[in-house]
Amino acid sequence: MVTQPPHIRQPLLTIYNGLDAVAVTTLESITGQRTLTPGEYLFLQHTPAKSVYVLEAGMLMMERSSSTGRRQVMAFMHPGNYIGITHNEHYDFTVSALAKSTVYEIPLKAFVKLQDDVPQLKENVRRIGGNILAHTLDQVFALGQKKAHERVCFLLKQLSDRLPSERCHSIELIMTRQDIADYLGLTIETVSRAFSKLKREGLIDVYSAHTIEIRDMATIEELALAD
Repeated sequence: MVTQPPHIRQPLLTIYNGLDAVAVTTLESITGQRTLTPGEYLFLQHTPAKSVYVLEAGMLMMERSSSTGRRQVMAFMHPGNYIGITHNEHYDFTVSALAKSTVYEIPLKAFVKLQDDVPQLKENVRRIGGNILAHTLDQVFALGQKKAHERVCFLLKQLSDRLPSERCHSIELIMTRQDIADYLGLTIETVSRAFSKLKREGLIDVYSAHTIEIRDMATIEELALAD
């Protein structure tokens, strides 16, 4: 019989898909919860990979730094995102909280062992990994092929897709302009010019540094397309 744990919310349900009651109980027994304040690190690049996380509420930022100190923001993470699924002994990136956030925490060793015992869980994790790869490929395309204002549209679409339908045109940018620049592979000045161009063309309104209203969603989506 397939069941769902009573106190686990939606973000973990992908992992639970198709699991029987025994597997659900076992996975639930090793899953904890952790709360992060804005600016707090979930983990740092190059530290030992000890846990897998699922964002339950809030927003996290994933970034990677080179040996010379250059930074690339890899992702802005939303509820339901999985973090720390790795084949390495160390994390290859740093994750920090942009807002007050709650994550589910699953010890990596116990999680891997349970996957060996439960093939359906291993398949669920494989599918999650495939989704992460697809997202990464979309981002690589956007960074490599698109103009600055199209890259900003790519970000705006990503953020709007995570909002309830009645709020999808109003976006709160809780990340800094530097975070956005480092995510899109641009300078802060270029990001500002891109926002100004979109506003000038009537595609968005900029109410403040952190509040954007999308006025022409169809055109934003067209400019954001990663194919």
